[in-house]
Amino acid sequence: MHSAIRFLKTTAIALALCAGAAGAQEACKTYRVAPGDTLLKITKRAYGNDNWRMIYEANQDVLRNPDIIEVGDVLRIPCTDGTVPSQTPAIAAEASPAAVAAAADEERPIVLITGNDFPPFTDESLPGRGVFTILVETAAYRADPEKKVEVKFVNDWEAHLDLLLPVLAFDGSFPWSRPDCERTDTLSAHDRNRCENYDFSDPFYEVVDGFFARVGSGYDEALDYADLKGARICRPEGYSTAHLDEAGLSAPAVVMVRPPLVATCFEQLMAGSVDVVSVDTLVGANAIADMSLDGQVVENANLGAVKELYVLVHKKNPRGREVLDLLNSGLQKMVESGEWYDIVSSYLRERMQAGRG
Repeated sequence: MHSAIRFLKTTAIALALCAGAAGAQEACKTYRVAPGDTLLKITKRAYGNDNWRMIYEANQDVLRNPDIIEVGDVLRIPCTDGTVPSQTPAIAAEASPAAVAAAADEERPIVLITGNDFPPFTDESLPGRGVFTILVETAAYRADPEKKVEVKFVNDWEAHLDLLLPVLAFDGSFPWSRPDCERTDTLSAHDRNRCENYDFSDPFYEVVDGFFARVGSGYDEALDYADLKGARICRPEGYSTAHLDEAGLSAPAVVMVRPPLVATCFEQLMAGSVDVVSVDTLVGANAIADMSLDGQVVENANLGAVKELYVLVHKKNPRGREVLDLLNSGLQKMVESGEWYDIVSSYLRERMQAGRG
């Protein structure tokens, strides 16, 4: 994390998901949050499992953020059949063995997370919440129409891999690139984490990671990576720097700026605070269109790196293999039938017609 604020935010999420708590409650009752309570602990006491999303989704009017609960909040603890009790404060007894067994027998859905600000791939404002989201959901359905798969948006990309997946709060995250895991000595700490602690699906999409600069800056026509040494390069946090590291474009050869948003990189480019923006070409083209920067900012046509985008699961997740097998099977069916191409081509064509990359 890059600041004390981000550290505190991540710590709060970790505590909310992992901390212990006293007290007890059961399904089909309401429960008043006591000091030390967390959604995870409340769920385990009520149902005997860790599917805390069931309680969160029944209390979104109270829990604005699933990572934070307040002492004194009155939560509705859903029945095992999904019905919700009325909002009458109560402190319930331990869950009955029958309720625990019933909840344990009920298969919880596979829940994947992604985030905003990555058009055309993922963003809640996009049709279908992005083309990558559509591909993942379609792959799961083609593999097993009966399998329930949910996609949630958590807009802290670094927290996906640094915190949420390691504590098994979710079953996977997308889309992520795969660093050169055979050369971990050249990787940043974040990229080594991907290689050492995560398993990858088959590739869902191939993109070009490009460089964008102001017209006439010299960086817009650079012929070699060496021409970018000494530059101030903006790359949003959460994005892998593996290809930059391999090209020798890491500190101290360059100054790396890592804001949370793609738009911030282009704003800093126009303000003269950075010299180059490093993002994939579709994301960059979308930002240029949205910010009306046509004719002012261009992609360097001489430099770029091809990379693939994947779904990631944590190696310690007991459902990890199930998730990857499901998605890989569905993806293969989509490719063989031509459905993958149909989805991508029609989606991008509509984006182009709408004036977006």
